[in-house]
Amino acid sequence: MKDTLYKMIHAWTSAERFDELTIASLSSALSLPKNKITFFMQDLIKDGKIVRIEEKPLRFMSKKALEELYGTPVNTDKIPRFDAWLASVQKEPMDFEKLVGYDGSLASLVEQCKATISYPPSGLPLMLTGETGTGKSFIAQLTFEYAKNHSLLKPEGRFVSINCSEYANNPELLSANLFGYVKGAFTGANQDTPGLLELADGGVLFLDEVHNLKGECQEKLFQFMDQALYHRMGDNKTWYSSQVRLIFATTEDPNQVLLKTLQRRIPMHLKVPTLLQRGSLEKIQMIYMLFKKEEQRLKKRIKLSPSFFQLLLSYPFPENIGGLKSTIQACCVQALFQIDEKDEMMIEAHNLPATILEHASIDTLLKIQDSDWIYIDELDRNFKNEYSTTLLEQNAIHKLAQTEDFREDALHIANALFQSSNSNKASAFENAAFTLVEKITQHYHMAVLKQESDSFQHQLLSILSLPLKTRIALENKKQEMETILGRFKNEDFRIYSAVLEIQETLKNTLNISMEPIQNVLLGLLFLKTFPTQSIPKRMGILLAHGPSSASSIAICVNEWLEQHVFDAIDMPYFMSQEQCIEQLNTYLKKMEGIEELFLLVDLGSLEEVWKGLKIKNVNIGIINTLHLKMALSIGQDLLSSKSMEDILEKAKQETRASYRIEYNREKKKLIICSCASGMGVAEKLKSVIVDSLPSESSIEVLSYDYNSLLQNGIHNPNFENYEVLCVVGTLNPNIKHLHFIALDDLILQESNNSLDQYLEPYFSNTKLEEFKKNIIKNFSLSNIMNALTILNPTKLLEHVADAIDRLQKEMHLSLSNNTCFGLYVHVSCLVERLVMNRGIESYQDIGGFQTEQKNFIERVKRSFSDVEAFYGVQIPVEEIGYMFDYVKNDKNYQKCV
Repeated sequence: MKDTLYKMIHAWTSAERFDELTIASLSSALSLPKNKITFFMQDLIKDGKIVRIEEKPLRFMSKKALEELYGTPVNTDKIPRFDAWLASVQKEPMDFEKLVGYDGSLASLVEQCKATISYPPSGLPLMLTGETGTGKSFIAQLTFEYAKNHSLLKPEGRFVSINCSEYANNPELLSANLFGYVKGAFTGANQDTPGLLELADGGVLFLDEVHNLKGECQEKLFQFMDQALYHRMGDNKTWYSSQVRLIFATTEDPNQVLLKTLQRRIPMHLKVPTLLQRGSLEKIQMIYMLFKKEEQRLKKRIKLSPSFFQLLLSYPFPENIGGLKSTIQACCVQALFQIDEKDEMMIEAHNLPATILEHASIDTLLKIQDSDWIYIDELDRNFKNEYSTTLLEQNAIHKLAQTEDFREDALHIANALFQSSNSNKASAFENAAFTLVEKITQHYHMAVLKQESDSFQHQLLSILSLPLKTRIALENKKQEMETILGRFKNEDFRIYSAVLEIQETLKNTLNISMEPIQNVLLGLLFLKTFPTQSIPKRMGILLAHGPSSASSIAICVNEWLEQHVFDAIDMPYFMSQEQCIEQLNTYLKKMEGIEELFLLVDLGSLEEVWKGLKIKNVNIGIINTLHLKMALSIGQDLLSSKSMEDILEKAKQETRASYRIEYNREKKKLIICSCASGMGVAEKLKSVIVDSLPSESSIEVLSYDYNSLLQNGIHNPNFENYEVLCVVGTLNPNIKHLHFIALDDLILQESNNSLDQYLEPYFSNTKLEEFKKNIIKNFSLSNIMNALTILNPTKLLEHVADAIDRLQKEMHLSLSNNTCFGLYVHVSCLVERLVMNRGIESYQDIGGFQTEQKNFIERVKRSFSDVEAFYGVQIPVEEIGYMFDYVKNDKNYQKCV
């Protein structure tokens, strides 16, 4: 048994399940008395296999697992504070790893900073924009450290920073500091003095608040950027050189405050997001880092009241990270004089500045309940409790949102989350909530629920009372959690319904709003407890007057059939038909996706309810008699392949009831992408078509295996709910009644067999033209993205496409798609070559071209003036010659000549 205990400790330590390595948890997991566990622990400590963590509750970890996890020997039997030990063994973060969000909200920005500073041979100038306090200076410093760590700079290269706002009223002094000066250059210049450009040679010069540079100083600077040469002030003969990488920063719009000549020499502009845009999780990380510094400075362990923490987290901080930092320091100053305990410092809501307290509403303040204090080390663990720890560490939220095998992965996570019940005593609020929930879930009480009712109740209560700190930790994953709920809706319909009903009941009765994380956890709990059931194609609802009249029949039928076939709505006798319709519509919101709806009503007065239903694309069958025998008979038939007509006709013959069917079902329109060259090409083709369709389009696009299409045609369950408009691909499958469009025809659109003829019934002429233009642009974009290295391909293509549109208008000519496709790619690559000063292509007989095509050259110049201005380039006549080669070979141009 001792070996079994050690194996479990080793496995849990390796999985970083540190909080579970207590005597109580191990005793419960192995079904052994606590005194036995304690006895074995003493032996394992003597054997040198485990280490004891002295914090309460005591925890026991595998030495070998810790050594493998952190690459450091564990030479002790006791660790006083695990967090302190962990901090001592973990490696120091390097350059961008110090930046909160470097692998989150700032991941793209970081990668672009790396690419810019690394660009051969000596990097490119970089402009950082963003509000005050967003961290531009820190990012510039880390960019320098990255270059240093990767040997991109000279060993002696330094990071030199200057704030241009300090010289806003004295541009001469700024020039002197930047470029240096010689003796006698101005009053007080008593000796030759090097400038910052010289001091930063081989390193990085950071110019903050660059919008304060006067025009003449900007001119001197861009002259240096062109040649890496400059004069010192007072000496216009001697040239000095400096190999320095330049980083600029401004809180203003560069287009409004900087000369165009300077802007075009800075190819990379990156905007740093505000603190509000960074999300709550990254804000928590910043709060942790800032308080950790104060702990080290004050040599006190800091703990926060939950109300202080929530108010700090919810305040928007117009000054961004700078404002957060100054607030935290001010709170520590106030709390420093109120210390009751020798080694700890408590910070409470009243320590916050008045501006933050005034920002919170009275309602918010009343709802905050202070319970356990939050130690700063807890923030470093991202507020993970038994649920959120697993979800975050296994990246389960992201996995569930993306996985193809949703049910299997979700069930695996659910089993891991709810493997043991919570024995904590429920509060009065939790008991009240469960009483309501118990009534809602009575429709779903299968045998499995009855067997696990105690565990189910405890887990349900834990979810309903999920701590604020856990909800906050997953704040930035809201979108993914909404996606997961959508997956439940599509693949486990009964679970989705149960979650919605609990959510709505809590909102209406206790005014409690469920957070997305609670809804996901609730869905996972139901998944573990109930058999899964995807959205059915057909569904039944029983409507009856009187308490429990409909629900009692539904429960009997569902349990007899061992499937959830009927939902039920119990209506008071005095409820009007309008009220009944309103309640039914609310109920039907969760049933989107079904194809057939059976309504069984107990009184003839309800027969007309179908007229007010707001459910679309669903065939509705209504029968005006309801009793147990009929519901059971129709329920059995619902599970068969019988048609709605046959089911209702059979019920009519058995009971002499009357029925009505409203046919509203309309199949979705579908385009299939299938390529003989493989699914990879089909997926790319699908992506281009989806991106090209108008935003309000309801047409779906699916990729499909070409060999399967040859074998089965469209007689496949995947397509039975669709009307297939056509197949787009590289090779015609030659299937009868299946329209095919070749990939070449789709791009060039010069064949009568083009996609727009199948889209005409669903889009206006304007939208069709938009689609055709988007197709060319998006296919061009996929080519351009492989060719460009620095410029943003999407932005560049927008500029180029607009310019080519203007050129066609200038020429009173509509160029073919083939010509436009070629021009898009050619000109986009040309602009980047010009931005990077890579030279131009020579053109045969340039003199003759300039003489004969003077009008064309002028039209190109006018049409591309915006492109030239935005990227700070001039398109040479030689390159215009190559553009003309595309145009002169166009069939539409040749018709006009």
